[in-house]
Amino acid sequence: MSDDQSAAIAAMASIGEVLSCIGPTCGDAVDWSAAERVYGTSFPADYRAFVTAFGSGSIEEMVGVHIPAVTSNEPQVVTVSRLSEAALADYAVNQWAPADRGRHRLEDLLIWGGTAAADTLCWITTDPDPDRWPVAVYSRGNLEWSVYPCGMAEFLLKLLRDEWQPWPISDSSLQGMADPRFLHDKDEAAGWESGNNPWE
Repeated sequence: MSDDQSAAIAAMASIGEVLSCIGPTCGDAVDWSAAERVYGTSFPADYRAFVTAFGSGSIEEMVGVHIPAVTSNEPQVVTVSRLSEAALADYAVNQWAPADRGRHRLEDLLIWGGTAAADTLCWITTDPDPDRWPVAVYSRGNLEWSVYPCGMAEFLLKLLRDEWQPWPISDSSLQGMADPRFLHDKDEAAGWESGNNPWE
């Protein structure tokens, strides 16, 4: 086991200590071999562990996590994806924090999540080892990308523990939250369809 995989496992174990999954659905079963064929790459160990434990959904309606499409034409509402052609062609999207300017390409980003404040959460997929992919965040508040030298689980863990300085996403609702919750997309949709607020 590599150091990166060990760090991923440790981060996921810690997430399980601070984040509770509410509702009857916790986790998604993904055919990772099929997903690898669709995307042309394998996925980081920490992300696979998160999907198994929590699945597709959001943390306090603020930070959403997507799952892969298992087949290229699967009718998922939101799945892991590359940036759209429109985004790739938009000069305003290709803005980076000073420390990261000229170092990365939009074509190498793979979106694994987003926020209610319209931030985009990605991996930079240039390393052949997915466990070494850093996180890139497009902040709608700053209108630029920033790169965080850690995996998805560590990034989320530091959000949940309020350890990022400066705060990496546009909304500060999660800062200092004592008992953050995760709700699966299926359970959230079922709650709203029944006329109830699934977060209450």
